[in-house]
Amino acid sequence: MILFAHSPWSQDLSNRDLFEATSRWDSQYDGLLINVNKRLSHHFSYGISYTWSKTIDDGPNPSFVLIPQDSQNFRAERALSSDDVRNRLVVNGTVTTPKEWNMFARDYQLGLIATIQSPMRFTKFAGFDANGDIFGNNDRVGIEPRNTFIGDNFRSVDFRLGRSFPFKERRSLEVLAEAFNLFNTTNIRFFNTVYGASDFCPFDPTAFGCPATPSTFREGSPNPNYGSPRAVFNPRQIQLALRFNF
Repeated sequence: MILFAHSPWSQDLSNRDLFEATSRWDSQYDGLLINVNKRLSHHFSYGISYTWSKTIDDGPNPSFVLIPQDSQNFRAERALSSDDVRNRLVVNGTVTTPKEWNMFARDYQLGLIATIQSPMRFTKFAGFDANGDIFGNNDRVGIEPRNTFIGDNFRSVDFRLGRSFPFKERRSLEVLAEAFNLFNTTNIRFFNTVYGASDFCPFDPTAFGCPATPSTFREGSPNPNYGSPRAVFNPRQIQLALRFNF
């Protein structure tokens, strides 16, 4: 699909802006999944799931903001995907206390889910129209490929504690307390990847946007916010619940 936008005040084609939205992007996913589970027996169960994967594509989903620098050369855009997560490990376990124990210790259920994930990748942008094509949102720094900015690992532990109080046949009241991201780990979702210059200043101090005095910011960026967190995943969340089973 091709969309045209032009000013109603002029029929001059030189003043016409052309935007293109297309589904020509291509992606490739390779993965390995290893899953081990132990069903609940002897008051204990667990699960271990490990995924190794690699995702390569030549562009994100169609967007006016993240279109390729050269829409005629998609092959040059081919790189690790924004969705690439090389390693992901999820461990879960459940422990219950026997009904035969005394009234203060029986009928408890403890559950835990721990997740560890490799960093995701982001593209470094110049932050302005570095190549002079009147569209500056997609211009990268120098000849840098897509998605070379490596983020942080994701780490989270979820915990659940519950107790059941049976009072009639097939009827019970269950009290639940759940905590998501139990240790309140800061997991960064998006980074500020606007470098602020047309090339990396340590390698080309004369590049447009580079300061006269070398910067001490990350990778010599003139932008003090380059590499800083822009959005984070949820902090610790706690919820309490009652459930009636019948």
